[in-house]
Amino acid sequence: MKRMRVLSLLSAVVIALPVFASAASIPGEQFVIAPPSNGQQSIGVVIDDSQFIKNQFAHLQAFTADGPEGKGKVLTVTQCLKVGTPGCEEYNFFLYKAFIGFCKTDVSSDCVSAITATTSDGKVHQGVFVEDFPGTTQYSFEGNTALNLPAGSSSFIVDIASAPHSQGTKYLVIAGLDGRMGLGSKTFKIDEFHTGIFAVTTVSGSYAPAQPATSASSFEFLGVPTYQRVPNDKTAGGIAPCAQSTETRCALAWPLPLDVDFALTMKLKTKVEGWLHGRLRDVGASIENSTSGEQILRITGKPVTVPIVYAWFPLATAPKAVLDFYSSDPRFLTAGTTFGDRGSAQGASILKDYIDYRVQSFPEALYWYTGLGDTAQYAATAWSFRSIENKYQGQKCSTSTNSLSGIVTTNSNMFVAQPPAFNAVDQTLDYKVASPHFLPDGSVFKGSYNLSIKSDFARCLYGFTKAPVAASVSILSADGTSQIATTVISERNGWITLAAEGFTFSSPTLKVKFSQAAEPVVTPSPTATPSPSASAKPVTPKKITITCVKGKTTKKVTAIKPTCPTGYKKK
Repeated sequence: MKRMRVLSLLSAVVIALPVFASAASIPGEQFVIAPPSNGQQSIGVVIDDSQFIKNQFAHLQAFTADGPEGKGKVLTVTQCLKVGTPGCEEYNFFLYKAFIGFCKTDVSSDCVSAITATTSDGKVHQGVFVEDFPGTTQYSFEGNTALNLPAGSSSFIVDIASAPHSQGTKYLVIAGLDGRMGLGSKTFKIDEFHTGIFAVTTVSGSYAPAQPATSASSFEFLGVPTYQRVPNDKTAGGIAPCAQSTETRCALAWPLPLDVDFALTMKLKTKVEGWLHGRLRDVGASIENSTSGEQILRITGKPVTVPIVYAWFPLATAPKAVLDFYSSDPRFLTAGTTFGDRGSAQGASILKDYIDYRVQSFPEALYWYTGLGDTAQYAATAWSFRSIENKYQGQKCSTSTNSLSGIVTTNSNMFVAQPPAFNAVDQTLDYKVASPHFLPDGSVFKGSYNLSIKSDFARCLYGFTKAPVAASVSILSADGTSQIATTVISERNGWITLAAEGFTFSSPTLKVKFSQAAEPVVTPSPTATPSPSASAKPVTPKKITITCVKGKTTKKVTAIKPTCPTGYKKK
């Protein structure tokens, strides 16, 4: 997952309520990042991955630079409506953000073909397309099939009248693609895609929608995207709490119904492969190829409640745990997004918004949890999924192009944005998560974890046969003690699905262990019984010795037809 900086329109921000005072009255789904309101130099933190799905926009930009990707300083930035126009010639470096819009016809591609909601009574309710939202903007661009560039398109709203949420029946679908065409490349490639469903109502007003950064100075290096991502309320002042907006309308997000199973089906020319991460439970997936060669991807699952970590503290009274962590870090007052003037007497405030979803970032997050009393300031419902980096120790078993290896989902505040790591010693798939122990209302936060893994992938990873596979889920707290959780395991339609519910935080490790009994050996029945022979000598079956391993333990088994004990596998 790439780091993305949030740039605020400081000139437009004139009010911002104190975080702790407002958290109880503002739905977590409408949480926004704002400057500190205390008038003092402050330090803050935000850990909330919904910010990477909300307020998306379509745009295509061409760049020139004085060096290669990742190192060169950006010299020029050109907004492009079409590749090949002046400043947007194919030899430039390009970045784009596009939407997977709603399929308007049966032959449409790279679009969402269906949205359904299955309620607790088992009834399936179809979503009816209402409108593109925000629709065409000044940054919308043409696609180019030959260059593998999708059209800019738009997010959209559907109505599910028979599956309402608390404020109505409208749902916003934001399905985005981020991609690039490097210097010397001949086609565009997708870096990642992300999809979210939001329960919304729309209100009228005057807004400055989220938009791209347009000056060369906004980009640190060539190829490192920096986007202007926050909409502002021009009438009331301050940052608008929209999930998506136009210049005259704001889509306000509300809690999703947690007992409704939403399903989204996509028709994709550019195939999805590797792994997905999601904010879902009871997750399911299916992939088929259409007669025209498109990939039909269907993801289904229920929403989950996710804690949001966000707070500001005056620097002079910041929590000791936080100050201790940064005590030897020279970037303490520089790393993050700056609010205010560094040269003023007050000094600039710094928001630590770069804490990303890697194992290396967990210590920093945990110190902030401690400083916040191990309590989240907000909690929001979420239904989302995205592609994740496919760096995998079991790479030899990765499924072929145009297919998924697995989907991992959790409601944890922090997670590792990679597939579960294969622990060769314990023969387990390990997944690390972290969250504050308490929700804003003081209740203990209970975690959920779902893993759907392609059966062929798991069998290859463990060297299993096609015999049925068993699995167990263990949950180890940070101190190494085991937790008890409700677990569910099944295998059907080519997928092994595991779920764990009810574990607690701050930083447990989830370990999934697969096992398989030895496949029975079937001896073919003879077609005829041979006649006894006086000269025939009885034949004594020869015993065979095999070596069986379980972690670091080795056993030798000698028998006529030896098999490894349960939990062991043949070496």
